[in-house]
Amino acid sequence: MEKTAILLGCRNDGYKEDERIITCLTSMVETFDEVWFCDWNSPSNKGPLLWKLKDQIPQTGKIRHFVISEEIASILTHHNPNVSPFNGVISQNIMLRRCDADWITCSTMDIIAPKKEYLDDFISKINKNTFYSVSRRDVEYSELEKMGFENWKEFRDKMDIESQPRILPAKVTPNDNWSLINCCGDFQFAHRDIWNKIKGFEEQMIYSCFNDTNVQKKAVLNNFNLTAHFDLPLYHLSHTGMGNDGSSPSKQHYNSAWDWVENFQETQNNDYWGLGSTEIEFEII
Repeated sequence: MEKTAILLGCRNDGYKEDERIITCLTSMVETFDEVWFCDWNSPSNKGPLLWKLKDQIPQTGKIRHFVISEEIASILTHHNPNVSPFNGVISQNIMLRRCDADWITCSTMDIIAPKKEYLDDFISKINKNTFYSVSRRDVEYSELEKMGFENWKEFRDKMDIESQPRILPAKVTPNDNWSLINCCGDFQFAHRDIWNKIKGFEEQMIYSCFNDTNVQKKAVLNNFNLTAHFDLPLYHLSHTGMGNDGSSPSKQHYNSAWDWVENFQETQNNDYWGLGSTEIEFEII
C-alpha cells in the first residue's frame, strides 16, 4: 500500500496559537501515515514548539520531528539579517530529501486536514505525473474557538456540509500561468518522484513569498502536469492581522516575482539540495 506524508514547519515564537498547532497537527496525524515537522529557528531560551506541547499532541509514532536551532538557521541563511524568522524553503527541503513516502504534501500549520477517506479517494483518482495544488477553504478561528478546540472533528463535519470550494485565481506577474489559485502553497501534493526531480524548493529564495508559485513552475519546466484541485475539503484557520491574500506583518522582505516567477527557467539548487550530504538527526513522536 502506498504511503502518505505531510511536511510542516513552525517555530516557538507565539505567532501561531498553541490551540491552532494542536488542532491542526492532530488532524494531520489522523489523516496521513506520517507527519514530518521541522522546528526552525525557535528562540534558544524557549526551545522547540513540540517539546512544549508534547503532552497535548498525539504520540503515535507518526511524527518525525526535526529541530534546526537559531545558530544553524543563521548559518544556512548566510547570517542575512533580512531573512524571515521562519524559512520554509530550506526546512521543507530538509524533509523532502529524507521522506520516503510515495505521496508527499507540503503544507502549513494553519490547515485542518481533510478526512482520511477523502484523501484516499483523491489519491485513487490521480496520477504520479501531475503536481496538484489543492485550494483551501477559509474558516474563522473564532468559530472553532466557540465550539471548543476539542470539538474540531464536529467543526470539520459542519464545514464539510456548509463550505464551498474556494476558486480564487492568482497571478503575481503578467505571464504567471503557474499560481492557479491564491495561496497555492497551503496544500501542495505530488508524488515523491516529482519532488526529487525538481529538487524541491529553491534554496536561494530566503525571503517571503512566491516560492510556492516557483515550485509549480519548476514542475511544468520538468514536463509534469500542473493542476488546481478544489473538491478535497481542507480548512485554513484565520488569524488576526493577516489577510486572506497571504499578507502578514511578519513579511518585511520579499523574493522577486520577476526573478523567480516571470523569468525563472532552471533550478539553482545543486545535487546536495536539502542538505543531502549531511546527516540530520530527528526524533519520532
